[in-house]
Amino acid sequence: MMNLMAAILRKIIYHCSGFCPRMNKAVLGSYKNQFSDNAKYLCLHWQQTRFIRAIWIGGDKNLIKQLRQQGVEAYHRRSLKGLYHCLTARYYFYNTYVGDINQYAAKGAIKVNLWHGSPLKKIEFDIETGPLAHMYHASGALGKLHNTLKFHQQHISPDIMMSPSPVIDSLFSSAFRVTPQQVIRSGNPRTDYYRRYPKQKQSLKSIFSAQYDRVILYVPTCHDVEPITCRNSAHNEKEADPMSHYNKGFDWPRLSKQLQQKNQLFLIRFHPNEAHLGKQLARYPNILDISSWQDVYGILHEVDLLITDQSSLFIDLLLHRVPILFYRFNRAEQSTQLRETYDYAECLPLVGRICTDSNSSSNSAIHSFPALLKRLNQDNCFNIDKETEKEYQLLRQIYWQSEDNDAFSTIENEIIGFSPAKAGPTQKTNHLSPL
Repeated sequence: MMNLMAAILRKIIYHCSGFCPRMNKAVLGSYKNQFSDNAKYLCLHWQQTRFIRAIWIGGDKNLIKQLRQQGVEAYHRRSLKGLYHCLTARYYFYNTYVGDINQYAAKGAIKVNLWHGSPLKKIEFDIETGPLAHMYHASGALGKLHNTLKFHQQHISPDIMMSPSPVIDSLFSSAFRVTPQQVIRSGNPRTDYYRRYPKQKQSLKSIFSAQYDRVILYVPTCHDVEPITCRNSAHNEKEADPMSHYNKGFDWPRLSKQLQQKNQLFLIRFHPNEAHLGKQLARYPNILDISSWQDVYGILHEVDLLITDQSSLFIDLLLHRVPILFYRFNRAEQSTQLRETYDYAECLPLVGRICTDSNSSSNSAIHSFPALLKRLNQDNCFNIDKETEKEYQLLRQIYWQSEDNDAFSTIENEIIGFSPAKAGPTQKTNHLSPL
């Protein structure tokens, strides 16, 4: 009963926030209290151009302090100033849900969901199976009311979404329950930022104080399952072993040894929900966990190969023409763990069969660790051959029809809708580090 009353009270607070006057400023935030993804790069851009007052809102005190030292206006969402700006900002720009900023102070603001990926697996209200489905679907009026109370922010529809192509237009409309008119054709801040500010790209040589012949980025997607369990031999009890899934697909000592022999760097970035797993890999040379990084966009130009199972990061890397290797070990297990993909995925060039058939093999897909080692030992693994070049081009056309439609100009012209002159004089700020 107490939980129900608290949920009702929070819903009342949300609707009351709609009576607050909104001023011409923007608040921005990201998932897991990080400074990352589209909202981060939009914030960095505005900190440099002063087009509009841009305020970062988060829940990590140390990060807030760090951002202030870099010249970014930032506040904790539970501070008085943070709450004030959340209640009075006209624009909310966020990567997942309004809770990235403040889910109870957003009523009346123009909510722009910048979403953190291009959907290959089903998202939000399109999810029909698995442990996440109950958040979006319920039977009967009482069940639907319960969902809107318990999963408050998931049921707040954005006012605007940005999409780089017609394919993504329709998926966002369905998944977020918005009309086609609410979806604006545009690039993404995370992919457009370094085209505007190429000098802010990072160098791995300077970060790690070492030079590698090849840089491999492994980005697995998150699995919609409970932690895997195993027997504790000492106490004969079950305990969580979340790393066991990846241990089935990798012999870490063997991988590390080959990487050293080939002078290759293997960067691994777990999904934010599994970011803690990487700490177990610290003892293996040439395997570096970068899950704690806010994001990886500043170093994508130095990546020679992407390895993934189903992460949509491969879509962003199409802009860099980086070879992609789909590695799906434990195929029977993964077929139940990986979220259901959209129907259109099976028609995609290069990745269609991989998404819908766990047994599919090709130049871009492997299913065993020995095959992975063998592939990484071959130089042609780091090049796009003529056979797959056309498929890469087709994928790029499907996902990036708005490659030349700069995200920052689109937001300023079509969403905020006034010129920089009206927002105040353009000013230069101190050099802002994107990482």
